[in-house]
Amino acid sequence: MAHSCQFLCSELVTVTYEEQPGEIRQATANLEEISTTCAVVLLEEKPRLGSSISLSIKNRDLFGVIKGNLYDATLGWFVIIALDAASLWNRDWFSPKHLLEICGCSLEGATQAKAWTLESTRNTEENVPVSFVASEA
Repeated sequence: MAHSCQFLCSELVTVTYEEQPGEIRQATANLEEISTTCAVVLLEEKPRLGSSISLSIKNRDLFGVIKGNLYDATLGWFVIIALDAASLWNRDWFSPKHLLEICGCSLEGATQAKAWTLESTRNTEENVPVSFVASEA
């Protein structure tokens, strides 16, 4: 399997998903994370696991399936989406304004001092990416 780097981001997107069988819902969500094969969006309402979902981003659509979710009482529902094989994200056609690579491969060539700094960074529930907290695959 090819390597897929993850990126933290922030971009408003339109999502369309099946709330109940035969009942389509459209909402605005915040794109929180993206990689070639998956995405995490923040929604106000809890979507149904296993539902098909589409994300409309800058006149492009990504399609996938809702694989997991995590509730935050302040923010809402973090929704984990597995992208369809025919609908993979490519950084060349869309990059959110706020994009931060969190992949370990970005540390290749890092100095020992940089590595120590990263090791001593304190991670809390507030700053750990969602994909590192919970995932139902």
